[in-house]
Amino acid sequence: MKKVQLFVVVLFLSFAACSSSPAPRNPNETPIWVMTPSMDGNRGAVGVAGRTYDQSISTQRKLAIKRALDELSLQTKVKVQLHMTKEEVVTNSRASMTTHDQSTYSTNSSITAHIQASWMDRGSHELYVWMVLDK
Repeated sequence: MKKVQLFVVVLFLSFAACSSSPAPRNPNETPIWVMTPSMDGNRGAVGVAGRTYDQSISTQRKLAIKRALDELSLQTKVKVQLHMTKEEVVTNSRASMTTHDQSTYSTNSSITAHIQASWMDRGSHELYVWMVLDK
């Protein structure tokens, strides 16, 4: 019984490792979508973010997504205003940091997109996010 359970777990992990998005053969090899985000008849954009002030992958990912959305909005003539402010206070060797993000979109139409793939450049630690417009 345990062998069957182990086989099912290994089989599940094998399927979970498969991906439908184009991935490089070598982890250090740049994916083709970085330079050609619009392909196969789909309009796309790539957002890039380096390491952020808080060294958080989550913050880096959010910034890359915002940059890709900004690029898509430029392609579709949607006006975007993005304001990011950072406030840092140091008191008695204790630091606190607050970040405020505000985006304003103004248009008669809206865009919807999804994340097709993402890739981390292991040399520069830049995160690339490929977003494609929904049809």
